[in-house]
Amino acid sequence: MGLLDDLKQQANTVREKEQVSQTDLSQNLLLAHAKLKDALHYWVEMFNSLNVIKPVIPRAYYLEGRSTTFDNLLQCDYNVNGRRLTLDHRDYIEAIVLRFRCVPASEQKLTIEKDTNALVERMREHLWSNNLKFDVKEVRNDRGYVERGIFTVACEVPVLVTILADLENAQVKITTKNLEKFGEYSSIYDFDEFGHEVLEELGKVILGKPNEFRFMGKRQAAMRTTLIRSSRVEPEPRAASRALQSTKAGAGDPTKTLLGNIKSILKR
Repeated sequence: MGLLDDLKQQANTVREKEQVSQTDLSQNLLLAHAKLKDALHYWVEMFNSLNVIKPVIPRAYYLEGRSTTFDNLLQCDYNVNGRRLTLDHRDYIEAIVLRFRCVPASEQKLTIEKDTNALVERMREHLWSNNLKFDVKEVRNDRGYVERGIFTVACEVPVLVTILADLENAQVKITTKNLEKFGEYSSIYDFDEFGHEVLEELGKVILGKPNEFRFMGKRQAAMRTTLIRSSRVEPEPRAASRALQSTKAGAGDPTKTLLGNIKSILKR
């Protein structure tokens, strides 16, 4: 085989692999769209109901460990959007974005002081990374260096949940920001793992109810097993039993799903 023939054969092999890959991506796009379409319908109904019912869901957030506390915040202003991808003049849902706020009953602000430039910069970055609104007054010495920073922070926490399709890996990634606590956390599910049960457990997190969301899916379950083994902490049998009984009680009965309960409240 000559040099040119060898190169042509390699090129044909690459084209075949790319064609197979493109086929897989197209199939994954259709499957992801179907799953996210169902999920979008779920969250539109859920958040529309919550904006009507306005349940009291208290939250507390801790900044810098537990040295600074955002106390007695309440959830409000639930919003959901579907992010779409257009291919061949057709729209596909590639992501769902959930937003709401945790705010005090009346406007509150915290004052935080830092006494070195390094601590001021660290606090500034921490507040920025959590999307918190703040002002800072810098106190400088005669040489112009920052000696102290006085932060005024609004006691309002924006919460963001992104449900994103990963077409290459046939997965759905859920990333939460400031949900229950400051910071960003991600969970990954294969397409066959992502469905109504995951949505229900995430809904329970949002409503401040007991849930298994952090441990759903084989990756999160494996992480939980690793943590238990490393810490050698035995789960409380009574709590585990109650959780199991609660799960069994609601399984298979559509009137006992989270969204079903919310709808029943609206009908009263």
